[in-house]
Amino acid sequence: MSEDIETKRIIYSNGNEVNKIKRFPTNYVSTTKYNVITFVPKCLFEQFKKVANIYFLVAAVLQSIPIISPLSPISAIAPLGFVLCVAMLREGLEDYFRYKSDKETNSIPVNIYIDGSFVQMRCAQIQVGQIVMVKKDEPIPCDLIMLANSNENSVAFIETSTLDGEKALKPRQSFPKTKNLINDKDFIRFFNVIECDPPNPRIYHFNGTISYGKKKKPVDKNHLLLGGAFLRNTSWAIGVVVYTGRETKLRQNLMSRAFKQSRIDKKVNLYICYILFLQFFFCITCAICSGIWVDEKMNEHRYLHGRDYPSILEGTFSYFTYFLLLNTMIPISLIVSLEFLKVAQGFFMERDVEMYSSLRDRTCKVSSYSLNEELGMIQHIFSDKTGTLTQNRMEFKFCSVGNKMYGEFRSLADKEFSVTSTYSTREIRFSFNTKDIVNDSFSHKGNEKLEFPLPIKFNEKMITFQTQREVLDHFLRCLALCHECLIETNEGGEINYIGQSPDEIALVDAVRHVGFRCGKIKDDSIQLDILPFGLDQQEIREYYEKYCILEFDSNRKRNSVIVRDLKTNLIFLFTKGADNIIKNRLDPSNSQEYIAKINQDLETFAKRGYRTLLFAFKIIKEQDFLIWKEKYDEACTAIENRNQKIADIAEEIETDLFLLGCTAVEDALQEEVPQTINALLEAGIKIWMLTGDKLETAENIGRTCELFDDNMLVERCPGFKLEACCEILKNILEIFNSADQNSKALIIEGHALEYVLYNPNDPHSVRKYPEITESSERAEIAKNIKKLFLKIAEKCKTVICCRVTPGQKQEIVKLMKHETGVTTLAIGDGANDVSMILEAHVGIGIYGEEGMQAVQASDYAIGEFKYLWELLLVHGRFNYIRESEMIMYFFYKNLVFTIPQFFFAFYCAYSGQTVYDDWYISLYNTIFTALPLMVKALFEKDIVVPQRTESQASGGDLLAIRKYLPLLYCDGRCNRVFTNKNFLWWMFLGFFHSSIIFFIPLLAIQEGIMNYKGDNYDIWSFSVISFSCVVFVVNLKLLLTTRLWNKFHSAAMLGTSIFLYVLFMLIYDNLTPLQARDTVLEVLTSPVLYFSIILTASYIFIFDGSSHILRRLLKPTDSEVLLDYSTAIKQEKVHNTLTYKKLPPSTPSFSSSSST
Repeated sequence: MSEDIETKRIIYSNGNEVNKIKRFPTNYVSTTKYNVITFVPKCLFEQFKKVANIYFLVAAVLQSIPIISPLSPISAIAPLGFVLCVAMLREGLEDYFRYKSDKETNSIPVNIYIDGSFVQMRCAQIQVGQIVMVKKDEPIPCDLIMLANSNENSVAFIETSTLDGEKALKPRQSFPKTKNLINDKDFIRFFNVIECDPPNPRIYHFNGTISYGKKKKPVDKNHLLLGGAFLRNTSWAIGVVVYTGRETKLRQNLMSRAFKQSRIDKKVNLYICYILFLQFFFCITCAICSGIWVDEKMNEHRYLHGRDYPSILEGTFSYFTYFLLLNTMIPISLIVSLEFLKVAQGFFMERDVEMYSSLRDRTCKVSSYSLNEELGMIQHIFSDKTGTLTQNRMEFKFCSVGNKMYGEFRSLADKEFSVTSTYSTREIRFSFNTKDIVNDSFSHKGNEKLEFPLPIKFNEKMITFQTQREVLDHFLRCLALCHECLIETNEGGEINYIGQSPDEIALVDAVRHVGFRCGKIKDDSIQLDILPFGLDQQEIREYYEKYCILEFDSNRKRNSVIVRDLKTNLIFLFTKGADNIIKNRLDPSNSQEYIAKINQDLETFAKRGYRTLLFAFKIIKEQDFLIWKEKYDEACTAIENRNQKIADIAEEIETDLFLLGCTAVEDALQEEVPQTINALLEAGIKIWMLTGDKLETAENIGRTCELFDDNMLVERCPGFKLEACCEILKNILEIFNSADQNSKALIIEGHALEYVLYNPNDPHSVRKYPEITESSERAEIAKNIKKLFLKIAEKCKTVICCRVTPGQKQEIVKLMKHETGVTTLAIGDGANDVSMILEAHVGIGIYGEEGMQAVQASDYAIGEFKYLWELLLVHGRFNYIRESEMIMYFFYKNLVFTIPQFFFAFYCAYSGQTVYDDWYISLYNTIFTALPLMVKALFEKDIVVPQRTESQASGGDLLAIRKYLPLLYCDGRCNRVFTNKNFLWWMFLGFFHSSIIFFIPLLAIQEGIMNYKGDNYDIWSFSVISFSCVVFVVNLKLLLTTRLWNKFHSAAMLGTSIFLYVLFMLIYDNLTPLQARDTVLEVLTSPVLYFSIILTASYIFIFDGSSHILRRLLKPTDSEVLLDYSTAIKQEKVHNTLTYKKLPPSTPSFSSSSST
């Protein structure tokens, strides 16, 4: 490219020679990291970015220096080499598969327009500016601006599942000026200058212009065919290439996920530092003792033929010698074992049928294996509402227009009342009774006089709507015309509406059933078919010239369409949006009585939990429109900040509106949402619901899904001015401090949250609130508001934030994460939840109706909200306990194995003589003790969880177990297992057990001979006896800490650990050329071996076993009580919870003991 930083891309269509000067990249795709030459050095460099690998490399180098190493270099090099080879082999295979995929992609045949015809060439040969034809069901080879396609309405459809995971087809429009001029057969004359954004990863954003007829015509995301997508339902499409190769939006999005590290991983690094310090202390101790011994006693032991070095140098050598002997305190296998465990946990989670959603045909998806245990430590959940707690399947319920409210009134009073759907699709349901509204629209009943006549401004004059039909007529036109939906006609000729928002589809579909059908939609026109259903009237067809659509976004919270009625030649602006947004844009001459009436109806709908919208319109004067349109066209051709400029221009026209009415759409809750939320609250997790709904709607949804109930103290903070918000929060805090209720809840509006989230260092906040920034007093008030909010939030069990934007969702999560230090989980289903999901410690995506952006950005994905129960309370808790205990046990078993080397230093004159053979050391973690621990970490359970289907079928008993399971979640939420106290306890056990293992065999061989030949016990016989005790003791300890056994535990402990150890001893004893040869056979015939094993095991069993049994009897944990209860149920000893008095209370037991 011609510039280092490209601010605007300029392309010459069909101008290959000119475009070559700009050095645009070709369409050649290469995703490989290595080649034949760079693989070994580059891959090794990547591996040694890991601190652990550097540590073990240093140990291997030191072990290769004979003067300081008592061990064979191979015992250090072999494990490190094995780990590196496995990692490099995996990298190499992955890169080879990437190479094969790249080769296949680059060889895909494509049709490129060259010298007057389309020529088939390889995909890699495409260049920027060329014209390319894509045929039906073919992948789009690069990013194209579509010039024409085979469909009559010039709308093509693409499937973008490779980019964002969405299988729903997306419509794309041809460039209006060429849609009828270009086809797949005739000569193409298209030599134009294209200006567009520089390459960027924003899939749903594109701004550009095409110079056509001496004017710049705008193109946007609706004209862009995305590379990697597939062309569907369209025979062919022709486009000009704008981005190729690594610059396509697909390749720009193939980036690694933001790194998240769990709290346990961070603490493991801290514990490793503690052990390194302990190792340093041992090494220094041995080095000092060695120097002193050489100074004071070396002359008395000349027979040792010691090295003739000064004591300081001898001590230095001893330090490095014992550094090598004691480096097994931090085994290299710990890292490998943890990685394997996390992958295996993810495998089980993805295949758990309890989390299979038949509705979505999806199982759990794991994207971040490193956070498995974090699922068991969640303290705050931040949840979206629409599509996360609700189904995002809309049903048109009510509309309020003029004098009347239309809909089934019984459903307002009775929440259980439901009407059978007469029509349904994936996005919507329809059960609305159209009889009354049809009669008022088309029969004489619509001549009823309005209770509040509506004045309308028209060319500086005021006209008045006097009848119900007049206002209803404009209201229904607003519904039928003001939307961003497109029309899809099936083989039977039936019309289906498709769009990004189920709300819009529900509204447009509802008005179609009333008789106002949007029949055809083109770039510049809309056909409206008015069909008087059931009445003896003829169909009316109206045509509107469409000038522009001012799109909806999370900041505007409204969308508008400007059209000209070709019959009356009047220009209309129809608008719909959130009530607080539309109200601020109403003309002062609106009937205040009518506004009050609509407000009352809005409150009624909101209290029922419906999603509400206001509808308004105005008639624009021709001259005013022409002036505004000129500004709009200029904004549309801007390359930089086009969307913001259009939004600013829209503000000018979307004023002085006249209110038409409001609608209410229901989005029903998903299955088992209240039960799931109740269980999570009982687990002690605080739940926040973040929604764009108004306060009354959000509060009703909160009650419906049981975020709070009548026994909970609920306070509200509406969005007032700065000082008022501060006073309200002060009052709420005083009420909470003096209240008797344990359960408290807060409902706060987005405007008040803006003060909470105000940041003087954020330019956006400074620009938005200059009155705060410029006043130190007001800045102090804003700072105080944040402190008050955090104190209130700490006391709340649930918080509902309403009227919030996606940016505010992220800022709320960020605030709680950094200011309070809690472990956060964010869950959502749409693109507007992505920022929140990425910000939280753990992000959960839900497969919903709003696409796959949330799923792709998430660490885990589930089909429905109810599966959060299994994900957190079952898998999360088990993952936390299993990994925590595995790490603690790993440190323990390596201390048991390594500390004897330190003890032995005091018996070998600190010479660095190893007490164990090199191969015993190398195989201890990899063979002798690896599999039993891994099996325990994979299958350990402190309670058997009844399956969802099993408990529902069996009735009360197993359901009672599931009811109490949330109370056990506090083990991870309060981090009761992986604590400093437990770490120190396991370290103490390691020292204690290693002392027994070292000194009992040492004392046992002091007196007596080894065999009938009169051989004495030497260092190697002691080594075999002591090492055998190590293997048996660590397995015994694992046995004592295992709660629920299965066949895998027995096979791993007896069949691999013990058996393989004995087999190795026998084989190695015959193969080793060292002095230890034949020692094992002699030791196996000696009673000292069995005496030592039995005695050490007895000490361990008496000390550990008795303390465990005593604690189990006197102070059982909640999980142990529940395990006893479930066992009694299976043995049919009890039939209900009333006969089992030891069960924990039905509220979270925050003071219950640890599950370890």
